[in-house]
Amino acid sequence: MTDLYQPDPVAPPAARARTRSRTSPWHLLLAATGGAALVGALWLGLGLAGSGGPAGPAGGSFDLRGTFTLNSGGDGFGTCGGSGGYSDISGGTRVTVYSAAGTVLSQGALGTGRPAGMGTCVFSLSAANVPAGEKFYLVEVSHRGRIMVPPEEARTGSVALSLGN
Repeated sequence: MTDLYQPDPVAPPAARARTRSRTSPWHLLLAATGGAALVGALWLGLGLAGSGGPAGPAGGSFDLRGTFTLNSGGDGFGTCGGSGGYSDISGGTRVTVYSAAGTVLSQGALGTGRPAGMGTCVFSLSAANVPAGEKFYLVEVSHRGRIMVPPEEARTGSVALSLGN
């Protein structure tokens, strides 16, 4: 392909230079910000950000769900919650989800417990917007220690933890 621009061979070198448009740092900043806003709008518009459903292979996030069973809690007659050494366990107790490296990924809570036999309470367990893509997750209820949960259980709502006898 032939370049149609032919500089004047007699003109001084400065006059032979091609004309360039100047791009100020402000123009670059505005272009980058606008591009990021467009990508964010598309991301949200397509429903890809934090949908709460299972995450695809490209990442995203999901809501971790499951159950937490407390043995030796409640009286079996409608009252459900820990007592004595388990008094920190009740509806609303903090649930923390960590990465394998120990970074907090999400926090949630136990739901209202329901009796499941004498001295047993079953609570729903949830934590929203957990980033997908971890090799495993560590889930902790109150201060009771971190339990390793495989990603399949975390994504599918089949986390089942227990405490007590």
